[in-house]
Formats: sequence, structure tokens, C-alpha cells
Amino acid sequence: MVIGNTKWPALKANLGFKRLFWRIFVAFWIASLAVMAATGYVLVNEYTSSNYTKRFFDDATNQAERIVWRYEHETFTKGRARNEIKEWIKRRNGREKQLIPMLITSVDGDTIYHYRMNKTPDDQRVTREIYGPSNTQYIVQFRQPQTPRIYKQVLSRFQSVQFVFIFLASALVSALLSWSIVKPIKYLGAFSRQYANDQTALQVPSQLLSRGDELSDLAADINFMVRKTADAIEAQKRLLHDVSHELRAPLARLQTSAAIIEQHQPGNKHVLQIHSDCHRMDQLIQQILNFSTLEQTPQAAEPCDVIALCNRVLDDMAINYPGIPTSLDFDKSRKNIAIINGFPEALHQALDNIVGNACKYSDKGQPVSVRVSSDTNNVVIVVEDNGVGVDNNEIKKLMQPFYRAGNQMHTEGFGLGLTIALKAVEKHGGTLTMQSPKRGGLRVEITIPKDAPS
Repeated sequence: MVIGNTKWPALKANLGFKRLFWRIFVAFWIASLAVMAATGYVLVNEYTSSNYTKRFFDDATNQAERIVWRYEHETFTKGRARNEIKEWIKRRNGREKQLIPMLITSVDGDTIYHYRMNKTPDDQRVTREIYGPSNTQYIVQFRQPQTPRIYKQVLSRFQSVQFVFIFLASALVSALLSWSIVKPIKYLGAFSRQYANDQTALQVPSQLLSRGDELSDLAADINFMVRKTADAIEAQKRLLHDVSHELRAPLARLQTSAAIIEQHQPGNKHVLQIHSDCHRMDQLIQQILNFSTLEQTPQAAEPCDVIALCNRVLDDMAINYPGIPTSLDFDKSRKNIAIINGFPEALHQALDNIVGNACKYSDKGQPVSVRVSSDTNNVVIVVEDNGVGVDNNEIKKLMQPFYRAGNQMHTEGFGLGLTIALKAVEKHGGTLTMQSPKRGGLRVEITIPKDAPS
């Protein structure tokens, strides 16, 4: 499977070993393996301690004394001790596994008892002296204490399927613990990015708020931040809206006063400057009101013909910019090619700002083209001009309120037109992208779903 160029960096970033998930996973995994190794060591060390050695010697001595007691008892009563000892051992109902290998001889060197000592080297034998009931001395030899069976079992399990299962189980548990910590953090990060992009006040899920741990505290802090930020944004919008309304009254009085002065002093350049400034302020106030309307006014979606809207906008451009030729291109053989369920007035504002910018910053005689196409789900509107264009580094900033590019573009505007257009497109659940082709000018592409989101 080939991963696209856009997906690979994100996948590489999520799988990078510097991610918190891998750090927690490795820490938990190493800790669990260390605990298992330490437990095995303590367990083995306990069985290989001096207590185990002492118990071994005590058990070996007790076994030798019982055998010697049986030997003397059979010797004194029946005179055939060796055969009786062998029969006695055979009658112990499978207890040979509990017998300690040893060699018991008399002082004269006669073998009294021998069990699995043929292959034991002399340097691995331990010699002890014991006395029978008749106070006769005997020499007992047995193996030095061997490594406990449990130690061998631990070593064998390290090489067995059981250890593989333990190894995988510890990895699985470590991965689950890591994911249980990282998942809420990733969700809160996605939540913050969504809020930053959409500016929609959402509530952090109650599952995170009710955890009762540090992640729950973090979720509560983010929730608090979202509420405070939303309140500040709403207050800012109300302020812009109220100030815009309040400015309309003194602006109207100023225009009236300028008109009265103009009647007495026709052609006064100061009066003409006042009229120009008042017109500019009126445009700014209107754009601020349009921006506030898009943000606050709820509307119901209705059928909207995008082709008709484009024709309406281009008719307005022909009046406002008579020296700029405009064209509308679409597939005339298809009926209802661009009928959507949306918000006509908001879409009209978006097209008016985008096409208006294209005409405003194009030299006289340079064409501005509008193309409309559609598929099953979306309508695509492309506006292209041959104006001065804009640096690609500043394209994203152009859609920020009151931002104007560093070149000659937008020197006559307020930096709200593209912001209003973006808000109108997002209101339809669509996307707006801009790029500056190498040949110059600006290309704006709007993609709008045929069914607006509820």
C-alpha cells in the first residue's frame, strides 16, 4: 500500500519513538520485566541460601540414620541386612524420588548402602560420620547440595513458551496502560484544535471530567478556558456590533453637515475629502455588521441557485468596475447544475467580496473569470484574476480579520472581505482555498456541499 505524501509525515509523527506513548510503554514494560526478574531472583536466592543448605544436610543425615538403624535392626534379628534394606526401600511405594543419593560404609570399608553415587566425582562428595543405635561408627558420603529444582524451572521457563506468553502479556499490559494515559491527552489535544479552528464552544465529555485524576483536572481547566474564551469572543462581537451601530448616527450627521457646507461652498476640497472619508467609514461599518451577522444570526437553509448568484454579482461588478471584463463559465447542457440547499445572502456576500477583490486589484482590461462545476455532492466555484497577486506566505493570513498583505494588495480595503467570505463558506460546511499561480494573479476556489449542515 502506498501512503500519500500528505499522510506519511502525520503517520511518522504519530509513530515516532519520541512520542509519549512509546516512552510510557517502554518504561512500563521494562519495569514489569524487572519486577519479574527480581521476583525470580529473590525466590531462587531464598532456596539457595544457607537455610536450604542446612535443611539439606539435616535431611541427608536423618535419612542415613534411618538406614543405619534399619541395617543394625535386620543384622541383629535376621542376619541379612543388605537384602532387607533393599526390600524395605522397594516397599516405600514410589518414594525413590524423595531419597537422597548417598553411600554408607562401615569403618572397615564395607558398603552398607549405595544409591546413585557411581557418577559423583570425589570433589563433589560430602563426608559425614554417624553412629548407629549400637554406637557403631559409619561413614556417609552424599552429593553436595545441588541447584534447587525451582531455579532450573525458572531458567527453563525463560526458554519456554510460557515465558513467551509472559513476555507478550507484559507488553500488552504495558501498551494498554500507556494507551489509557495517552488517549485522553490526544483527545484533549484534538478538542483544543477543533475549538481553535471552529471557534465553537463545546463541552468536554463528562467521562473525562469524572475520572478524578490529573487528566480530569486538565480536562476541567480546558473546559474552563473554552468557556472564558467563548465569552470573550462573544463580548468582542457584541462590542463590534454595538459600536458599528453607534457610529452610524454621528456619521450620518457628519455627512449632512458636509452636504450643507457644500451647498454654500461648492467644489471645496475639504468637503470632498469629508465625503470620501464618510463613504469609507460607512463601508467599514457595513462590513463589520456583515461579519457580526454571519457569526450571530441563525438562519434556515433554503434552495439557492449558485449560477444566478454569480450572474447577479457579475452584473454588480460591471457597474462598479466597467473597465474589467468578466466571464462566467459553466456546463450549459446540464440543468440545475448548481442548485444547493444553503444560505443565499451569506453566499452572495462571499462571492461579492471575492469577485470584488479580483476586479479591484486587476488593471483595466485584464479579465476576471468565474467557473462553476459540480459533482454528486459538491458545487465548486473558481475565481481567477490577472492582478498583482499575493505572496504565498501571506495567503493564510489574508483570511484573518483586519489583516492586509504587505504588497500593494488590500491597501484600499479593511481586511474583512476575505474573512467574511470564509465565514460564509464555513457556514455552508465548505472550504475556501487560495493560491497565487506563477503567471501572476490570484486563484480562489470555493467548495460547497449541496446540502448545508444543520
